[in-house]
Amino acid sequence: MIFLISNNPKNLAGALAGQRSATIEAEYGDEVVEGSIITMAHHGSRAGQPAPCSYPNGCGKGVEVVGLSHVDLDTIGGCAAILNRKPEAPTFWELAEFVDLNGPHKLAQAGASKEDIRRLYAYWAWSEKNRVFPPRDGSVLDITDKVMESIRVIEQLLSGNEELLQRGDEFKAASERLNAESFIEAIGGVAVRVAGAFANHLYNLPTGEVCEAVVGYDTRIGAIRISFESIPEGISAREIVQSLWGGLAGGHAGIAGSPRNQRMALDDLVAARDATVAALETAK
Repeated sequence: MIFLISNNPKNLAGALAGQRSATIEAEYGDEVVEGSIITMAHHGSRAGQPAPCSYPNGCGKGVEVVGLSHVDLDTIGGCAAILNRKPEAPTFWELAEFVDLNGPHKLAQAGASKEDIRRLYAYWAWSEKNRVFPPRDGSVLDITDKVMESIRVIEQLLSGNEELLQRGDEFKAASERLNAESFIEAIGGVAVRVAGAFANHLYNLPTGEVCEAVVGYDTRIGAIRISFESIPEGISAREIVQSLWGGLAGGHAGIAGSPRNQRMALDDLVAARDATVAALETAK
C-alpha cells in the first residue's frame, strides 16, 4: 500500500484517480478529496463524522493507495486501521480524537488517564523531531516509509517503551518553558505567541492570568492559528480565519489556522490578533 501527501487538492485527486483509494483528512478548508473506497474526514462540511483514529482495523479492505493532506496522530491512527495494524488501546485513541477535535489546549478537560496523557506526550516528543510536511510546491510526495515508521513508534510507546515515555516527560517540561518564552503580549483577552512550536494550548500566561484566546505564529511553517479556551457563543475560529484568508483556511470553531500551503507574515499575525479581539468584544 502506498501513502501520498499533498497540500494541493487537485494534485492529490489526480494522483489517486483510477485507483482503489482511501483518503484521510484530505481536507482543504471546505474542499475534501474523496477516496474511491473510503473517505475519512471529519472537519468542515464533514463535521460530526468519526475521526480517522477511531476507525476499526480492516476498514480499508481493497485499498491500494491512501491520500493525506497532513500527518498527525489522528491521521496515522487512520493509516494504521486501514493497514489492519492499529494497536488495541481504546482510551488512547479516544484521547487522540478528543485532541484532534478540541485542540491540545483542551487536554486538561479530556478526562484521560495519566498513563494515556504520558503516552500522548511521548508521541508528541517523537513527532516534533520527525515532522512530515507536504512539498510546498503542491506536488505529491510518497510518504509510505514515514507512515510505517510512525506506526512502529506508536506500537512501541503503547507497549511501554520507557525511552520514548521519558522523552515525553522531557517534552512536557519543555512545554512549560515554552509558555514563558513564546509570550509576546495579551490584549483584550487574547494572548499573542510566537514560537517554533505549537503554542495555542497556552492560555495560562506566565503571570498566572488566563486568556480567552491565543493567536499563535508557528515560525517553523509560517502558520497562524487562532484558538479559544472556551468557545464564546456566536464566535468561530474557523469563520475568523476564513474571513481573513479565504476558504483554504480551516479548522473548527475552537481552533483553526491559515491555509496549509501559505506562509504567513507579521501583518497577518496582527490582523489575526485584531480580528480575534474584535470578535470577543462583539460577543460580550
